[in-house]
Amino acid sequence: MLLTALAVEASARNIDGPCMDGSRPPEFVSQVVAELDRLEPHTERWLYPVHWQRLVREIGQLRTDGLNPGYYQLPEIALISSRQSDGAYPDNCHAELATLMLAWSVKDLTLGRLDPEELGLVWHQNPQRPDPADFAQKLHQAFHSSRGLSLAYDNARPSLAAYQNLRNAYSVRLDTLAMQRPTIPEGPTLRSGDRNEQVAQLARRLVSQGYLPGGTPWPGGPEADTNSPRLFDDAMADAVAEFQRDHGLVADGLVGKDTRAALNTPPAAWTARVRANLERIRWFAPYLMPDRLLVDIAGARVRLFRDNKEVWQSRSQVGRAERKTPALTSVISHVTVNPTWTIPPTIFYEDTLPAIQADPDYLYRNRLTVLDRTGTPLDPDQVDWSRPGNLLLRQNAGPGNALGEVAIRFPNPFSVYLHDTPSQRLFGTPERFYSSGCVRVENALDLTDQLFRDASGTVPRQLTEARRSGETRNVSLPEGVPLVMAYWTAEADDAGRIRFRRDTYEEDGLVIDLLDREQ
Repeated sequence: MLLTALAVEASARNIDGPCMDGSRPPEFVSQVVAELDRLEPHTERWLYPVHWQRLVREIGQLRTDGLNPGYYQLPEIALISSRQSDGAYPDNCHAELATLMLAWSVKDLTLGRLDPEELGLVWHQNPQRPDPADFAQKLHQAFHSSRGLSLAYDNARPSLAAYQNLRNAYSVRLDTLAMQRPTIPEGPTLRSGDRNEQVAQLARRLVSQGYLPGGTPWPGGPEADTNSPRLFDDAMADAVAEFQRDHGLVADGLVGKDTRAALNTPPAAWTARVRANLERIRWFAPYLMPDRLLVDIAGARVRLFRDNKEVWQSRSQVGRAERKTPALTSVISHVTVNPTWTIPPTIFYEDTLPAIQADPDYLYRNRLTVLDRTGTPLDPDQVDWSRPGNLLLRQNAGPGNALGEVAIRFPNPFSVYLHDTPSQRLFGTPERFYSSGCVRVENALDLTDQLFRDASGTVPRQLTEARRSGETRNVSLPEGVPLVMAYWTAEADDAGRIRFRRDTYEEDGLVIDLLDREQ
């Protein structure tokens, strides 16, 4: 049925015309296609109908990865496949088209459809770019294996549990997009004890999304007597709170403006956000080493993995919307114990300078030293704070220092790092977007101990002595620890339950639009 429908669609688009649609593949894909042709000419590779049929099947299944099969000219491939089944031989152009779409789709499944570095969404210290010849060789071997193209696509698809769980949940969501769900009109906040028609509509909505059991006649629900009282009871409040937890909202059980908007958001909009996050995971999949530190920016958490098993985790505070924590990959090289803090220019001009101008004792109370650009101390009373010029402010190590007792360092062009903080109370808040880009880590000293856990020789003693000294010292890790700082706004567990995070940096829409534009 799928082949027939696609073949009819392609026939309507005149497949007898030029077989290439003019899409310009990435240079890497072109190199892979050339190498595949060297390994086996296109017409020989696609001589047998079974290979065309497998290609149609695998490209069609990319829908569950959030990749539009239309990217890869599926209707045209399906029509050629149907003609192959009728005994026709593909010409070189059609055979080259099949190789191109095979290479392009496998590349996209491996690395992502979009280039996040080019878009400025991700920075990599050591970009992982596969060799085209090696990529083509592995694809060629899978093509001729007993499993054929299914092996090629399974090898390309990220094996991470985070990806597999989200993909499975996305597939289920795709199958339910056509379901009709009632909307909840504007009105006052709904809460436990309310009894009105909006509560009935709320019940129907919660039932339709699986937060209330459909077989139970909840007040106002689908099986309830329309004349029965419509009560917002404790069970409904619990269901609302669960919905809120799943959609990045404060779980207070109240249906206010934000919760009402989330409930009324079309299912397709939530599903599109899942699609965006499948793409994001593909960006980072090659960098997720078995031993790694993961900063979950949108979730404001830090997680340490050894052999792909989580061994430590904690809450964090990340950059607010106007001063984002950057998504990146790097390698942690050393820690600074008892760090000083040199105030970055943005913070100085936007935050610190106005505070100094309003309070002459601000420098003294915060133990800030004024320096010129060579590091020479200046007398603060001699500075014209209405026009301070090119100077530096440095906060000494010790109590109240903004970096606390330790900073965890890694190469990056943004001057960001992980660090301790005196602002411990903020870890208890539900949304922890407070910093100017750096990552504040709860229990940062514990994390430092974890990073140095396998250090031998004099290194542990150096770390202990540095802490006790009160002096600012750098202590290098014997072996760098891979670091991934990723912005993911949706995740799923192995039962298929999706949890959304608030898109604080408003990047979901950009990724969705770019993926749609690629169609």
